[in-house]
Order: sequence, then structure tokens, then C-alpha cells
Amino acid sequence: MRKPFYLLSTAALLAMVGATACGTSSTTPTTGTGGGGLASCQGSITVASDLPTSGGDAAIGGGTEQGVHLAVTQAQQHDLFGGCTITYIAKNDASVALGKHDPAQGAQNMTELAANQAVVGVVGPFNSGVAVAEMPISSAAGLVQISPSTTDPGLTIAGSDPAIDTASLHKNPDGKNTYFRVISNDTVQAKVMATYATGTLGLKSFYDISDNETYGKDLSNYFDQDVKQLGGTIVKRDDTTDYSPEKFQSLLTGVASLKPQAVFYGGVASNGSGVLWAAMRTVGLSATFLSGDGTVDPQFFKDAGTAAGSAANTYASSAPDTTTLASAQAFLTAYKAAYNQPVVAYSTYGYDCMNILLNAIKSVLVQNGGKIPASATAFRADVVTAVAATSYDGTIGHTQFDSLGDTLNHSFSIYVPQNGAWVGKTTLSA
Repeated sequence: MRKPFYLLSTAALLAMVGATACGTSSTTPTTGTGGGGLASCQGSITVASDLPTSGGDAAIGGGTEQGVHLAVTQAQQHDLFGGCTITYIAKNDASVALGKHDPAQGAQNMTELAANQAVVGVVGPFNSGVAVAEMPISSAAGLVQISPSTTDPGLTIAGSDPAIDTASLHKNPDGKNTYFRVISNDTVQAKVMATYATGTLGLKSFYDISDNETYGKDLSNYFDQDVKQLGGTIVKRDDTTDYSPEKFQSLLTGVASLKPQAVFYGGVASNGSGVLWAAMRTVGLSATFLSGDGTVDPQFFKDAGTAAGSAANTYASSAPDTTTLASAQAFLTAYKAAYNQPVVAYSTYGYDCMNILLNAIKSVLVQNGGKIPASATAFRADVVTAVAATSYDGTIGHTQFDSLGDTLNHSFSIYVPQNGAWVGKTTLSA
């Protein structure tokens, strides 16, 4: 994992971000003063991220973390906190043992961050299963988390996922919710994909496979439910933890006689969505491929092969595509200059998460007379309150949270492959 560092980066990066504005909000930073009388602020304020930046999640998690990192770099360049500097800790919740995101690694990371009294907020995690392991720790410590990508409804809505005891995740002694997310949940995502599949694509019969993880299994559950309500049929459902080509080929061969018009995968790319796509071609199953946001990941194309690069009849839902929004253009320019690579689906979401956190911290500093609060516990609690009151206009549009910490934006985009990348086709609301 990366070590903590002050945001000094390279001279070229700082010169570039100096010409690029941060995401707009009611607390847009004022260059050189930090705004709100923070010029006399002294000390350093620590923020962190926890995302999978190696192994099978390296592309999607790493691209998201780069959006987070850029937000902090710009805030430091614009003196968002006046005289106070920013320390940024980037944690990696992918483990060598699993070669991808690992709830145990996430729990270890969050334990370390929560114990570090200087840390006042965390962006992440990326995966819902990791969130289940982290939330009781961050909540008990009064440490705010803002996720760019976790979609399992059970993280915030009691009774929505039978595999998650939602109440057990929220341990804050003051009874406050400390977990927020800027993407909607899988009850919405499944409805969007099921409606698009049965309505726009005219599909009626589906074979559903999940990767049997927290996110994938629950997404498949909701997809099956919605398909049936819309008049479709689930001809068979499998849950597997074996993501090998041989396993997928065996499952697909076994279901071929049922002649499904589509195969839906509830799972992530690091758990073989691209492997499944390739297996469909190997066994000659010419069905439409469908999946959720865990598949909108460059890893999909690495595993599926070049044939998937612009493949027809291949669709996946994910966070609303922001690349065409006017609000995201300055960020996209800055991101390309900083990293010389295209954004991933959640780069803008990570960027907005960190900007929301930073602006919440700024508001606390202003309310405290331009000083860092003496009590670390009180500082964290005030940041939680400020995040809950967010009304932020950023790269992904307007963000506000309900009382559970869920975004009020209930949309997802349908993505298709184009020249080896996922490209937004249409954005829908459930």
C-alpha cells in the first residue's frame, strides 16, 4: 500500500492544476486565501482513501483513486484550507492473497485509519463486500466514509439484503450515520437493466450467474425479481465462486438446452465477467450478455479478448456516464494531463467524493474560527454533520444525501463496448 504523503506531487502536475478549477459548489475555494478567513489556519489535516489499486481491480480502482488524488492536489494548490496543509493517505484494499479486493484487508486498513486520530474522513471503499467489513469500524470511531461506487442496498437500507444485518454496520455511539455514497443502489440498478433488457432489447428469457459476493449476488437477486415482474423468465440461476474458463464453460453448456436469450452476470470484472463473455463464445452460446457496474472495468476486455472490443449484444449498467457533461470537462482535461490515460467509470465519482469531504472539512474550520478543532473526536463528528448537509454541484452533477446517506440521484447508464472501452449509450432512471 502507499505511504501517506503531503500533496506536493510533481511540478508539472501542480502547474497544470493551477490552471484548472475545482468542482463548483457553494464553497468553491478561493486561490491563495482558502476563503472564509482561513489564511491564519495552522497545521495539517489528514484525509484518506481506501480503494483496490492492485491485482484484478487495478484499472478500475486505480483510476478511481487517481480522481480522488487529483481533488486533493487541486485543493492544496488552491489553498482550500488557507494556511493549513493537507496530508493524504491512500490505502489499497486489494490483497496479494486474493489478487483483488479483500474485505479482510479493508478491515485492517480501516482499523489503522480509525486509530489515527489525525484522519477526519475516508473516500471508499469501492466494493460492497469490503464496506460490510469496514463500516462497523469507521462508524464506531465516528469516521465518515464516502463511497464512489458501493451499490448494495443493505449497506444503508435495513431488510433490503437478507445477507446483511444493516444495523450491525452502524455503531456510532451518537447514533449518527457516518456512511455516504454518491451512486444509487442495486434496487435501482437492477430495475434499470431489467427494464432496458425486456423493453428496449425485447429479451424474455435469461440465465443468471452471480459471483456469490455481497454485491453480485444481491444484484442478481433484484434483477431476477424485476425480470419476472416485467414478464420475463429466469430459466436458471447459478451462484459460483469458481471463475475459471472451465467452470463457466461447464455451466453454460449445462444451460444451453434451455435456450436463454441472454446471460446476466451479477459480479465484478476481477471475478471473471470477461472470462464468462469469452466462455459464451467458446461453447457457441449466441445469447446477449448483460451485467452491472462491476463489469464496466478495463479488466473485462483484458479477460474477454480483442473480440469483445466492439462486440454487439453486450451491455452493462453502471454509474451515469459523466464524460459528456459540461460540469466534467475541466476535470477530464486535468485528469488526462496528470495521468495521460482515459478516465474509468468512477474517476469522476471519486473526485467528487473527495471534494465533498474537503468542502465539509472547510466548513467546519470556518465555523471554528479558522482553526483545527482541539478535539479529534469533535472534529470527526462535525465533519460527519457537514457531509450529511452536503449540497454540492460537481463533475457528476448535483449531490445531496437522504437521512440514510444515500444519494438523491437515482440514475444509471447503459454502457456498450467500443474500441476496447465501455462507452455510455443512454442514461435511465428507475
